[in-house]
Amino acid sequence: MFLDLFFWVSGILLLLIVGYLFFLAFAAMVPGDKLETAMPEKSFLILVPAHNEASAIGATLESIRKSEYPENMLDVVVVADNCSDNTAEIVKSMGIQCLERNDPENTGKGHVLAWVFRHIVDTSGRDAFDAFIILDADTHVAEDFFSVMNTRLLNGQHVIQAYTQVRHPERSCLESLAFLGFALNRNLRYLGRTRLGLQANLMGTGMCFARQVIERHGWPALSRVEDLEMTMYLKLRGVRVFLAEDAHATVELHENVHRSGIQRLRWDIGKFQVRNMYLSKFIKRFFQTGDFSFLDSSLELVLPPFSLFFALVMALFAFYLFVDFRQTDMLFYVWTAIIFLLFIYIFLGMWSAHANFKVYRALLCAPFFVLWRLWIIMAGYVRKYPKTAW
Repeated sequence: MFLDLFFWVSGILLLLIVGYLFFLAFAAMVPGDKLETAMPEKSFLILVPAHNEASAIGATLESIRKSEYPENMLDVVVVADNCSDNTAEIVKSMGIQCLERNDPENTGKGHVLAWVFRHIVDTSGRDAFDAFIILDADTHVAEDFFSVMNTRLLNGQHVIQAYTQVRHPERSCLESLAFLGFALNRNLRYLGRTRLGLQANLMGTGMCFARQVIERHGWPALSRVEDLEMTMYLKLRGVRVFLAEDAHATVELHENVHRSGIQRLRWDIGKFQVRNMYLSKFIKRFFQTGDFSFLDSSLELVLPPFSLFFALVMALFAFYLFVDFRQTDMLFYVWTAIIFLLFIYIFLGMWSAHANFKVYRALLCAPFFVLWRLWIIMAGYVRKYPKTAW
């Protein structure tokens, strides 16, 4: 009796969650308003935090230089944070301003951005720039990237997340599955939220902030996942984040399995920290106001990465088949519907991102990827990883 109740409750709860994911996915497929490209009016300060990025920083700065946007309306500042390589020398040799920061007690992108906005923007005068764009040191932007941001700012969007994509999704299983993760999050969830007037997520790079947002709030997000923390901080204060599917940028992922594992563990631990900071506040605000968007943000904090969510569902389904399955009754159909819908959701994400055959083929590696993700989480907590904020 207890097991029946457990599987009914968990099955219905999971079915509701999967149904909501599909609701967002279908909303993402609704065409958005077509914005007419505006003449360049907004000036941008591009901030590039960098930690030992000598191998990548040059190509990133070149991609900015190739922009079609007027050169006199763009300024670039690279912050070489606690670097032990020649990142700063490369940046300076290209004629671009590089600020060198040495603070081993406060490392990571969040601290870098807080430092820049507090000490650099204040002293140089915020009125010199209409907006700030944050790019990772390995991010390449499309030629029309700044034109798109200019148009959206002029249409009243004050915080904008670019459409970021894995640069080489076919190079390895790890990058192919990361491509899938980007597609499920960006193409289905974040774009769906934008279509519905809800809060999209900042993704760490390709982030654009109107000057007045930084003037009012600064950069308070200092956790390991400063992008998610800033998203939730702004949500609680009524500042909406938009996903710009027409502002394209590509990112490089770590090919090294160990480094990639530490990076993902940092994200997992960071999300747990942000969840502790904001979940109760969102739930309280939902009950106080009845505003569904706070429930949506709560769900964003509760849901694990899709690979782990999928693994959890499959484990529960296997447990159900082993200990409680007796016949093909309604409970069995509920659980099979959940599994079926999750597979459809995966292929919907791949289709929306125009994945090629090599990326589809990488799905064969998915079981090993899930086991690897579970392993690095367990190993990380035992060994107290990660020890670095970068």
